[in-house]
Amino acid sequence: MVDTARAYERGLVRGVLNYSHLHGPWTLLRRTPLASGGKSRVSPDDLANWDADGVIWRESDVSPDIGKLDIPCVYAPNTKVSSCYPNILTDDAAIGRMAVEHLLGLGYRHLAFYGLEQKYHWSNGRRLGFTGAAQGVADCTCAVYDLDSKRMRMDRAARQRKLRDWLASQPTPFGLMVCTDDCCVDCFEACHNAGLRVPEDVAVVGVGNDELICDFVDPPLSSIYWNTEQTGYDAAELLAGMMDGTIPREGYDVCAEPLHVVRRQSTDIAAPGDPHFAAALRFIRDHATKNIHVEDVLRHVPVSRRVLYRRFKARLGRSIYAEIRRVRVDRASTFLIESNLPIHEIALKLGCEDSKNFSRLFRQEKKMSPAQYRKKYAVYR
Repeated sequence: MVDTARAYERGLVRGVLNYSHLHGPWTLLRRTPLASGGKSRVSPDDLANWDADGVIWRESDVSPDIGKLDIPCVYAPNTKVSSCYPNILTDDAAIGRMAVEHLLGLGYRHLAFYGLEQKYHWSNGRRLGFTGAAQGVADCTCAVYDLDSKRMRMDRAARQRKLRDWLASQPTPFGLMVCTDDCCVDCFEACHNAGLRVPEDVAVVGVGNDELICDFVDPPLSSIYWNTEQTGYDAAELLAGMMDGTIPREGYDVCAEPLHVVRRQSTDIAAPGDPHFAAALRFIRDHATKNIHVEDVLRHVPVSRRVLYRRFKARLGRSIYAEIRRVRVDRASTFLIESNLPIHEIALKLGCEDSKNFSRLFRQEKKMSPAQYRKKYAVYR
């Protein structure tokens, strides 16, 4: 019982279907919205009439008194994590940290976060991860805007004015994380009304990589990708263990981890105010599939090794070589997740003729081998 209007929920459902096709088949029952007689939620009586053996359900789609039924449940919370059922969660602190890493990598020293009121546990977790990561960086400032309950009660025009004024008050240029792709539409409109250009004045990154929303805004939105299909598969596997009695009905959660930022035009800019640092970053990013070295980067920018090294350490907290390694491994991670290419071919695409050297490089960055990473995160087809 999961709504499929958003990419996150659709990914969960696809993962459940993948598990069913491989290990079932299960008989899957869903409420058809147009044939539900106007009912907005599924009741315990509905599930009892269906004689369901187990349920995967989203908080807003099923009556909260479902607990009256003594059947295994896996719960996808929106506002409050359950203490009674296993939860389908997202690693929100890691999502916030990844957004900071992305924006710092573009050279921004002033960061901002747009979130929802704190009753939404996932928005709160992303805010804490974001602000915590930003506070650990020297000379980095961070502002927060939460759409709290008071602001939610305003009409839309008033809400947009509040958001516009907050965005306009930030020192430009700045990097903005929005807690979910859904909220980015309002942020883009408010930026336009404030006379802020995306990405020249504000670089925007969302969460969820909902391609319809990412392409809906102008310019297209960069967004953090997570493998919700794998999470749905894991939730189905957990439910199967609960139904056959091999896994207890509480104490086990599944979690969607952020994997990488899908870069689009909303963050297609680097290092405002420092053209040499920007040129070095862009060179590394554009040549990630080649076996480049620090000397190649230095030949591309007219500054000394010591000066460029200091700028990398000051802005990113790591060396030029470490940034080359990070970008190459991120590119490899995308190949591992989204393609069926053999690992030795991925190594060749990154300019590594020796697969062992590639695996060693990958393990240094991700703390696991390429094969382990693919097994953990690749989409089941």
